[in-house]
Amino acid sequence: MSTPSCASFTEKGLREKNEDASLAVEVQGMYLFAVAEGMGGPEEGPSAAEIAVNALRDGIPQEMTHLPDVLESCLINADTALYSLQEANPTSEPPAVSMTLAVVRPGGECVVNSPGQRKLFFIDRGVHAGEGTDRGEGNEGFLHDPGAGMHEAHLPPGFLVICSDGVTDFLSDNRILEIISERGDDLDDACHKIVYEAFQNGSDDNMTVVMVRQPET
Repeated sequence: MSTPSCASFTEKGLREKNEDASLAVEVQGMYLFAVAEGMGGPEEGPSAAEIAVNALRDGIPQEMTHLPDVLESCLINADTALYSLQEANPTSEPPAVSMTLAVVRPGGECVVNSPGQRKLFFIDRGVHAGEGTDRGEGNEGFLHDPGAGMHEAHLPPGFLVICSDGVTDFLSDNRILEIISERGDDLDDACHKIVYEAFQNGSDDNMTVVMVRQPET
C-alpha cells in the first residue's frame, strides 16, 4: 500500500512572532496534516496555533476508524485545548485559531476540513506548468480547491497542499502550480520556494505551507 511523504515550512516574515503552526504526523496508522493560523492567548509560552495542532494528535480514540468522525474528534480536541488555555489565562486576549486539517489513510483515502477558499489544494501528479486550474481556465482537475467545509476524497497520485493566508494572499493558483510542477520531486525545496516567493511578493503575514505527495498506487 502506498504511503504519503511530506514536508513543511513556516516563517514569521515581517511579524514580530510566528503565530502559525503546522503538523505532519502519523497516528494509529493515519496521517494528520494541518496548518493553523492563530491569534490571542498569553504573550509567553506556546502560541494558540501550536497548542491547537499539538492537541490534534491526541484526538483519535483507538477504536475510531470512520474518517469524518476522526477529523471531528481531532477538531474537538483542539477546541478543548484552546478553551483550557483561555481558562488558565483569563486576563489574556482570548485565543482564536483558523485550522485547515486533512486526515489521510496510507492508500490515499482522506477527509479534509477547510475554513475557506484557497487554504487547501489537490494537485494531480500529471500537472504541467501553465496548463491552468479548475478555476475557469481549462484542463479541469489539475488543481482543485474543495473550498470551505468538510470533504471526503481520495488523493490522486500527486499532491495535497495546505497554505496559510500569508502565502495564498500573495501567490496565484497558477504560480503555486508552476512551483510544484518544477520542484515537487523535492518537497522541502518546493515548500521553501513557495514561502520565499510569497515574501518577495510583499507578504506581511506569517507564511506556512504543508506539502504531501501521494505516490502512484
